[in-house]
Amino acid sequence: MKVLALYLPQFHKVKENDEWWGEGFTEWTTVKSAEKLFDNHEQPRVPLNNNYYDLLDMDTMCWQADLMHKYNIDGMCFYHYYFKKGKKILEKPAENLLRWKQIDMPFCFSWANESWVRTWSRLSSGEGNIWTIKHDKNKDNISDDGVLLEQNYGNVSDWDEHYHYLVKFFRDDRYIKYMGMPVFIIYKPNNIPCLFDMLKRWDYLAQLDGFPGIYTIGTNVNDPKKYGLKGNYIQEPNDTTARFDSMLYSNKDNIMQSLDYQDVWNNLIYKEVPTGTSLGGFVGYDDTPRHGKQGCVIRYRNPYIFYEGMKKLINKANRIQAPFIFINAWNEWGEGMYLEPDEKYGTQFLEAFHQARKDSNRLRFSRDSLKEDDGDSLSVLRKENESLNYLIAKYRGFWKVLDTWMTSMENGESPVDILKKMGYKKIAIYGYGMLGKHLVFQMKEKGMRVDYVIERQKGKETNGIPLFVLDDDLPFVDVIIVSVLYDYANIKNCIKKKLNVEIMSIEELLDKSK
Repeated sequence: MKVLALYLPQFHKVKENDEWWGEGFTEWTTVKSAEKLFDNHEQPRVPLNNNYYDLLDMDTMCWQADLMHKYNIDGMCFYHYYFKKGKKILEKPAENLLRWKQIDMPFCFSWANESWVRTWSRLSSGEGNIWTIKHDKNKDNISDDGVLLEQNYGNVSDWDEHYHYLVKFFRDDRYIKYMGMPVFIIYKPNNIPCLFDMLKRWDYLAQLDGFPGIYTIGTNVNDPKKYGLKGNYIQEPNDTTARFDSMLYSNKDNIMQSLDYQDVWNNLIYKEVPTGTSLGGFVGYDDTPRHGKQGCVIRYRNPYIFYEGMKKLINKANRIQAPFIFINAWNEWGEGMYLEPDEKYGTQFLEAFHQARKDSNRLRFSRDSLKEDDGDSLSVLRKENESLNYLIAKYRGFWKVLDTWMTSMENGESPVDILKKMGYKKIAIYGYGMLGKHLVFQMKEKGMRVDYVIERQKGKETNGIPLFVLDDDLPFVDVIIVSVLYDYANIKNCIKKKLNVEIMSIEELLDKSK
């Protein structure tokens, strides 16, 4: 499971923004012009050391990549802006990254498939901002309905043109893949009437280019297969706030709607979602820099709540075998969603995430373990009891397997003898934990070679045996033995999607030796 941060490429000048909003406009213009609209309103937000960077500067992206790795973020998900007849905007940071091979920044794209309109910013609302005057002078360049850039999906030739632009990124080793497929998010799938046919065409083109297809993920859709998508992603805080309108309430001076940071995280964590769904977390939210008094604020953000929320979200993601968590966001300064350091908290949100990732494995994979501790002693004892029951069930499984294993050896036919008898010569093992290590040792003792080991994440020590993860292209073998004692059906299904090979659990192998 990878954790990616959404990445806004708006922090550099482009001619369109100069025309619409005035010479030199970038997202920083909006951020700097934010106003404090009520008591304790956390505005304006200021980056640490006044680092109002330019994304066209290589040093900036090197700094971001270093920060990402230091705090254990796996990659960036760049917003991709592609419009009618192949019109692109804010594409330069990703295109530069493609050229700057020395920057170790794994990345993928999220297609923000909406038309751009004037109401995106309060600068067009007549509040008297200096940029409004410049914008008003250029109204003749804009359609009567306020559309700045129109979104239109065209026909097959347009789909092919879009794919051929994307594929040069897909071919980059840093582009994030899932089961060998480039990952590509679509923000509003239901806006694309031809989506099913378009994705079918893209899969065909990707296969011609040597990929198994494209791992397309829809944002906040209930039935991804209906659209031809391969996955679903719950973007936050959008999904939770949409489901809980009652959470919205006004500040005491009735300026705008607002929500409580802890409340949003609580409701986010408790939602049940299907296995395999990618999950979303968020750092904060305040879109008043863009929308002024018509905006919305999630109040009282702090690193500790973020730490607790991310710890539980990572645990939940592992429980449902989510391929990804997407954090909103790395640098959405205009909406108050950023992991980058600021003057108020420094690097505390990055540190909170890093610690949450370390600590998440201490939690139980159960719905009850995701609930806040109410401080009641009985509740604490109940949770401790659940944790003990989980460990008992886990070790009971190990005991049964090891007992069967020892019995088979006492009867003169070990699992390794069965592998030899069945004629397997090229063997891989999924899981290099306790059982996997025992199996490898006995295979070596009997002169059999393990071709490679498969793990969920890279970096595990395997005593010189080649290590792969499921995202890799797996070499062909005669059989893959799954040595872990949980989620066998899902593991088998994931391997089958990658490699047409015989797959056997350690328990199935032991049954053959009885």
